[in-house]
Amino acid sequence: MTLRLRPEDRADFAWVLALALDVTEIRTALAQSPVAPDTARLRARALADADGIAATAAAEYRTYLRARADVMPTTATGAPPAGNPPTPQGTRALLPALGVLTPLISAVAATVFLVFGYGLRFATPRSQAATTLVTAGWVCALATAVSTGIGLCALLVTALRSRARPPFDHPLPLRNPEAEQARSAWHQALLEHGLLPYLRRQLTVSPPRAD
Repeated sequence: MTLRLRPEDRADFAWVLALALDVTEIRTALAQSPVAPDTARLRARALADADGIAATAAAEYRTYLRARADVMPTTATGAPPAGNPPTPQGTRALLPALGVLTPLISAVAATVFLVFGYGLRFATPRSQAATTLVTAGWVCALATAVSTGIGLCALLVTALRSRARPPFDHPLPLRNPEAEQARSAWHQALLEHGLLPYLRRQLTVSPPRAD
């Protein structure tokens, strides 16, 4: 039975693929061959063939999975054990939605309050309710402007951070030396026996001769 690459390990595969694409012989072949695919297309092909490429390092991958299972136990469904504190990812995912909804809700409320407030003031100029509605409308309008400005600043900061971050960060280290060593051995085997031969075949590049 073929050992398929697990979803949580595809980020490691992408990182090793980035290393392989940065090898001198691969970069030279990409630059010199007029018929070679570009880097993005070659990366997409390798990611699509990830399971087949990873099969060349199946023994090292199995060793890594066993070592990782000893230090990162999971339930049968692959979820973290019960009792672990929830991650803040849900909260971080909620913030952009609030950044979009807050100005929208404030703008709608401002429009409603101002329309009814000025309409009521036109009908009954001395109405206290009309003054209250108009005041509330302008407060909502101010809130709309402020929240919109904050949202734009947050988007700008996020965009700048995304541009500054490298496309493939090094995978996070494990807390167990044996598991980390097994992971490094899998990465090395994946690079040497899987990704580099695959890229050479795609680019028709012969492996470098040993001195």
